[in-house]
Amino acid sequence: MKRVLIALFAAAVCAGAARAEDAPDCKDPQDQNTMTQCAALDFEKADKALNEAWPALKATAADYDKDTGKSEYSDALLASQRAWLAFRDAECTWQAMEMHGGSGEPMLLYGCKARLTRDRITQLQTGASE
Repeated sequence: MKRVLIALFAAAVCAGAARAEDAPDCKDPQDQNTMTQCAALDFEKADKALNEAWPALKATAADYDKDTGKSEYSDALLASQRAWLAFRDAECTWQAMEMHGGSGEPMLLYGCKARLTRDRITQLQTGASE
């Protein structure tokens, strides 16, 4: 067991040390593996953008809560986000079932997650008025 953990750790370290020229060509992916890698990178970028936007959104919610002395706005935002994350993951799992068991399934999953995450960022930044 210890050897397996060491091997997994070593593989993770090596994977993390990949050079820029090892990055997939996402402008013109030529195979399924590259398309999946590019979809994963796209989702990673969208998820990072959401995580970067989150502190400002929480601060805005906290500002609304200052007037009332309660945390209703913050609580509602957090509940909404948690529900949205569950929805996104379930929705994208369902959409990826179109290629269930095939090599394209992960690509569809990541693509869906990236698209819905970008939509969520817009939704949160424009607020509940739309």
